[in-house]
This record gives sequence, C-alpha cells and structure tokens, in this order.
Amino acid sequence: MDKIEMKDLEGLNVGAHTYIMGYDRLSGKTGLIGVSQISGNLPWFGRKWPKGNSSPVGSPVGDFDLGQVLAKQLGLGGYLVQNDHSRTKLSATNHNLLENGGAADLTGAAGHYQWGWNVPMYYQKYEDDNFVYETISLGGPRKGFWNNYIPIGSRSCAGYATMDRTNTKLVSYVNDTAQYRGGNNDSTLDAAYNSQLCKPATNMAISAFRTAARKNGTLWFANERVMQFVTAMLKRIIFGNRNIQAAFNATLDANGLRQGGTGQGIDMPTNWDGNFHYYPYIRLDVGISDGDKTGLISTTITENGSQKTIDNIPSFYGLKNDYKYLACMSENMLLQCNADKSQSLFVADMVDGSNMNLESVSGLRMIAKGPVAASAGWQYAKDYVLKNLAFFPSDELGGSSSTYYCDGYYNPAATSGLRGANLLGDANHGDNAGSLCLTGNSAPSDANARWGAFLCEWAEEFTTQPFWCKED
Repeated sequence: MDKIEMKDLEGLNVGAHTYIMGYDRLSGKTGLIGVSQISGNLPWFGRKWPKGNSSPVGSPVGDFDLGQVLAKQLGLGGYLVQNDHSRTKLSATNHNLLENGGAADLTGAAGHYQWGWNVPMYYQKYEDDNFVYETISLGGPRKGFWNNYIPIGSRSCAGYATMDRTNTKLVSYVNDTAQYRGGNNDSTLDAAYNSQLCKPATNMAISAFRTAARKNGTLWFANERVMQFVTAMLKRIIFGNRNIQAAFNATLDANGLRQGGTGQGIDMPTNWDGNFHYYPYIRLDVGISDGDKTGLISTTITENGSQKTIDNIPSFYGLKNDYKYLACMSENMLLQCNADKSQSLFVADMVDGSNMNLESVSGLRMIAKGPVAASAGWQYAKDYVLKNLAFFPSDELGGSSSTYYCDGYYNPAATSGLRGANLLGDANHGDNAGSLCLTGNSAPSDANARWGAFLCEWAEEFTTQPFWCKED
C-alpha cells in the first residue's frame, strides 16, 4: 500500500457517518466515536428555497448522509398502535406482517393501523437575505436556532379512518364487518357495488369525529392540524419539493436524495356523484401488501356493473391516499372572515387533548391573515406562513398550481363569520388539492359525503410555540 501523506487527504463533509478512532482505558476497547458527539452539533438536514423564485423545487442543506436515510432514522412507515400509544412496527415490505415476520392483525384486535414515526424530532423554519429554510434535527434541538419539538405520533395508514358503529369510536381498523361500516352507515348498500363496508367514515361534523376519536383515550384526535403540518413538512424536506402533486420519480438525484412528488392523486369513478353519491369508493385495505412503499399504487372497483381501474393512488412510506380523495376539516384550526374579504387563521398553542373552541376566536392565537378576495373562488399565494406548526397562505397572491407552494386555497369572500378549515381537497379538486390545500367556505358544524377523517395520536402533550436553543 502506498504511503499517504496528510497533505494529500481531502477534507471531509462532517455528517452522521463521520467518525474518529478512540480508546477507552477503563474497558480497554478501541472503537469509533461520532464526530457529532464531540462537537456537540447534532446531525440535521433540510431544504432551502431562493426568495422570490417561483420554482417549488428546493436545494438540500445540512448533512446529506442524514438526508439519504432520514425516513429510516425517523422510522417512517406502518405501525400497530394501541390506545395507550404503545406501537409495533409493521414489515417494511408488507403490512400484513409485523417487522419480526409474524402475522399482523389489522382488524382492530391488535391496535390501530397507523402511519408515523418512532423517534421525536426538532423542526426549524428560518430565513436569511437570500433563502428560506426548513430543516430537521434528531437527538436534540439545533443550537442558535428557534426549534419546534415534535414528539412521536401517527395517523391513519390507509389515509382515513372509519367508525366503530357499536361504540361510536373513530378507528383505524381494516375490517369488513358491519360494525365498522364507513360512509354514512347505509346498511342497504352492503351487498351492492357501492357498499360502504371497509370504507372511510364520512358525512359527520368535525365535532362528532373529534368526540369519537377521544373515545380511544388521551391524546387521540381527528384531523389534528399539527399532524397534517408535519406530514406536509416531511414531504417537502424529503422530496425537496413544495409541490407534492409533482410526478413521481423513482430515480434519486445526484446527491442520492429523493426528488419529484407522489402525483396528482387518485383517479375518479366515471360518475362519482350519480353512482356513489360522493361517498367513498376505495377500500381501506388497498396497498396493505405494498408495505412502506413510496410511489403510486392502484386498485380495481366495480362501478354500476363495470370494472374500473383506479390509478395514481399516492403512497408516502406506506401512507396512502392522504390528499385528493376526501377532504378533512381540522379539529383545531378556525378561520375568521374579515370585512375586507380576507380570512385569518386562529389556533391554540397546546396539543394536550382538550377541545379547541370552534365557535369563538377568544383565547386563540392568530397565525396569519390571508389574501383579500374580490369574489369567492380559488386562490394561489406566493408564500405560506408556517408558524406554530400551523400553515396558512400569505396575503400576497401570484402563485399557481405549478409555482411556489402549488396548493389551492378557497376564499368565500365573506365579510364576517367563522369558518372551518377543510384540508387536503377531495377527488374533484384536481390541481387545487395537496398537503396544504385549504377551503374556508364551510361552517365548522357542516358535514358532507366527501369529507372524512384521519385518526391521529401523539405520544405526549406538547406546545406548538418554538423555543430558542442558545449556542454554547
């Protein structure tokens, strides 16, 4: 072996996989020590977007090694989660199996069929003169930054939840029996092509969904806003793209990182209105055998006697159908219509299982005031306010379905009153749908055949206010 001189060595980009040799005199062992353990700088990764640039595609920043394995480090994927928040990882290749190879019971006896992560994370949103940044650190907060603590959590792995009709509980079970009938609980359809067995529950007000979720125990929610914020944030950072409806690209970029998105969202039946009356048409068991897949999946449905293939079902490390299928009104976002035909977003700081008041903004925190509307309709903002783990379009219009954040916002142009925040978009919403899609034209008490709920849970209470981590 040729002798290598120090002057010939290249500089290393210090990351999660950078080590030096060390010796423990007490144990007599020689081994590797992570450089981050010595420096006190925990590994972090994220993306940056140039200010004023309309492209939704960002550039990677931080530890590229961590970026390549971020989903694995977080433990993103399918889980069985008990009411006490204990969780068991499902097989990454097939959710019919546990990670240890045993059979997984998704019918309810072993817990809820959920998607999530199994380690806490810290989120940082900041900017400088040229860029806007979103980053994640693991193991602790980033020093010299404002951090949001995000505990372990999960949401319905099938995208949506159904109802235990016997006990009026919202559940993430995959069960064909009448006790877990979805839709509006129409038993006359059980033998029909548009049966609601093993389908998401819909046509319930968010207050009813919220009450049904709480019956699972403490810190169980329906359409909780932080869960949706984190899902969208993870997609932006992992894909490096604010447009989650971008075409799926299985090829990694030159840095070994993901690119693209998970597509526009599911195909519709030929006549969703007439044949299904806008009730769900995709079963909750679709994609189970695909495990923690990232990409697109498909299924076959019967529509009035004919077979139809439904393509373009998005899957994000096993999370299926989480946008552009059924809209979901948030249980803890409240919109106030202003005299100038704009809307303001109000939220509560604590995620502790209490019910946020959806009838008054008193005691709530205003996050942002959105754009003014000349008339009711869809709008696209150039920027989004990402604050206190909540999201709302900025007051500057000029975006589109392919620029900036790419998701639509429906403003009713009302001059007074309160509205619920309906998220994700339904199968009719096309390019307007997505992780940050928001419609603000319905009262918090409304219900609809096209509106469902995802069941979600957090392992601990937390505040959505950021904290400053000072440098040593």
